[in-house]
Amino acid sequence: MYLPEVSSLEDHLLNIQAIVKDFRPDRIAIDSLSALSRTSTDKAFREFIIALTSFLKHQEITGMFTVTTTLLSGGTSDTEGNISPLTDTIILLRYVEMSGEMQRSLSVLKMRGSKHDSSIRGFTINDKGINIGKPFIGVSGILTGIPIRS
Repeated sequence: MYLPEVSSLEDHLLNIQAIVKDFRPDRIAIDSLSALSRTSTDKAFREFIIALTSFLKHQEITGMFTVTTTLLSGGTSDTEGNISPLTDTIILLRYVEMSGEMQRSLSVLKMRGSKHDSSIRGFTINDKGINIGKPFIGVSGILTGIPIRS
């Protein structure tokens, strides 16, 4: 684990490349790109993402990156505009208030080359893992944070 403020983006990239070459993983997760984006300019961050994703694709490694928002129930992220064109899949996880309680929702916003399910679904996490629920049917406005039953 590396704290973003400790090194430059170039140093982070070199560290990631060295770790990947040593361990040869099939997948890599970076939590969170938002923290890395705060350590540089937008241009430098975009160049870092291009270099990282190119390296991972060349190594045939699946990359999963998280990006946080400033609002509990979602909103625009720091890096969304910068990395969306570079990604193959974007999955949105967020909290929504439904009937007076906080629930988690999941939706696939983008899956390049695939006709994916575009519904917004609830999900839960328990001791057995993640459970994807049925689509929120008859409710609109979930992604705006103001769900309304239709």
